[in-house]
Amino acid sequence: MGNIQKLNNVEHAQLKIKQSACDADHVMFSPIYTTEMRALQSNFPLMFYKSPNDGSFSPVALFGFEQGENLFIHENRWTSQYIPMLIQRGPLMIATEGQTATGETSRVIAIDMEHPNVSDIEGEPLFLEFGGNTAYLDRLAAMLEGIHQGHTLTPSFVDALNQHNLITAITLKITLNNGQEHALEGFYAIDDETLQTLNEEATTDLHRRGYLLPAYMMVASQSQLKRLIELKNAKVTT
Repeated sequence: MGNIQKLNNVEHAQLKIKQSACDADHVMFSPIYTTEMRALQSNFPLMFYKSPNDGSFSPVALFGFEQGENLFIHENRWTSQYIPMLIQRGPLMIATEGQTATGETSRVIAIDMEHPNVSDIEGEPLFLEFGGNTAYLDRLAAMLEGIHQGHTLTPSFVDALNQHNLITAITLKITLNNGQEHALEGFYAIDDETLQTLNEEATTDLHRRGYLLPAYMMVASQSQLKRLIELKNAKVTT
């Protein structure tokens, strides 16, 4: 679990976050949220991962063809133009702390002090000299709020797709330039043909709920599989 502490400008005044990709170097995919799919679709293939525990589907950005492979990291840096929010957040997270005067759960920013990107020597500072938040911390705080909302909204997106039978299993078999064969199995995608032939009622329902755009973004992202294959070919020939 790590050493999780509530972030504050006294105990953590000198803390910095290193801009290193070491924590994602061996990550094959990352969960993603509907609010970031427009940015994601031009960088990664977007799929669904089915939980072996409860059978639920989660949208993910795919980084490689096998476990422990991230083809979008080179020399400890991301080569993509966008990084999924759950990875961008680094050691920061949302924690709950009692209730507000209106009875709502109070949320605070917490930090994992054992995360490899936490430093007091190098990286982006979290606080200004006299205690205020840096622009970097404010940006991450806004992102954490987006993640918090995504935890609620994205499962509803998946439920809506299931209601209209839009999620289908896929198997992708490729042969690399050196003759190696790889099969990407266990992932799911939006059935493009079914999406295109939805009746007016179903299409209107998805549009009204804000789910039609992210669905099309996931379909459009399949063009990034070609890029993923190119990265894999480059890796095995170097």
